[in-house]
Amino acid sequence: MKMVPFERGFAEDAWRLTNQHRQMPVSLPEFLEREARWPTSDLRLRWLGFENECAVAFGQIAYSPYVPQDHLSVAIIVDRHWRCEGRGGAMLALLEAEMKASGLLGLVATLPEAGREARRWAQERGFRHHALHCDWLLDLHGFERRKWVPTGVSFSDMTGAQTADWLEAAQLLQTLVADAPDMDGLPPWTITRCLSIIRDGPAARPDWVITAREDGNLVGLTIGHSMEDAIYSYFTGVVSRWRGRGLGRELKSRLIESARRCGVPTMRSTNLDTNISALRLNEALGFHRIPGSVELRKLLELA
Repeated sequence: MKMVPFERGFAEDAWRLTNQHRQMPVSLPEFLEREARWPTSDLRLRWLGFENECAVAFGQIAYSPYVPQDHLSVAIIVDRHWRCEGRGGAMLALLEAEMKASGLLGLVATLPEAGREARRWAQERGFRHHALHCDWLLDLHGFERRKWVPTGVSFSDMTGAQTADWLEAAQLLQTLVADAPDMDGLPPWTITRCLSIIRDGPAARPDWVITAREDGNLVGLTIGHSMEDAIYSYFTGVVSRWRGRGLGRELKSRLIESARRCGVPTMRSTNLDTNISALRLNEALGFHRIPGSVELRKLLELA
């Protein structure tokens, strides 16, 4: 197998191969749009493996805000018709050599929870289980909100928000993310990244960022992202003195109602299986568990 660095002319090959790995395949135009959106400051190295003129393997190592600072996210995909002949192992060896040359310590692979064969392949090559990411689905048509009117708390979305309002919300997100169980051991987020999550990213919507204030001060927020014909519940958090008092549930309930008014049929969410408070909140709101993903990590032996 001949392995060559990815070039723009190989985009359709990469799209075809990566769709074999996705739980929700994307169209070629959506793939190209995502390519254009990738931040130029974020490291991403990719290769394709060819047999004659046919692309049969894809490999990528890339920066991710969801992996430790000295690790990179890794993806290896071999066309289903060309597996079990060492091509994936050859691609992994190439990616590991690039990692070692850069002085980075480890790889993080995220694989479908139901993909036992893929997990077995990775574990045979030194990857070890790190975490289970639980996925959840809620049918918005049948949702019924339990009314809750907290004393001294007001709610609003970010429609028409000014620059100072966005910065205030981004600062709260930065603080809450640093304290979230799902982000334990991961690098802190910059204000720029927080703004990309709530305002600047292509999936962000101002009406799906809902905040809670007490005496004029932000004490909580919830964030929804557009996800094709669904809404993705990206984050819900409240300051420590409001935890366990129903504020997070009220915020997420309001987000659900906002999405339902827009005609969105379903909401999705993802949390670590160790984030008990988030799992209980999803269950209380009527979400049901669907297959998620498993995170595996491998430490490299540097020469």
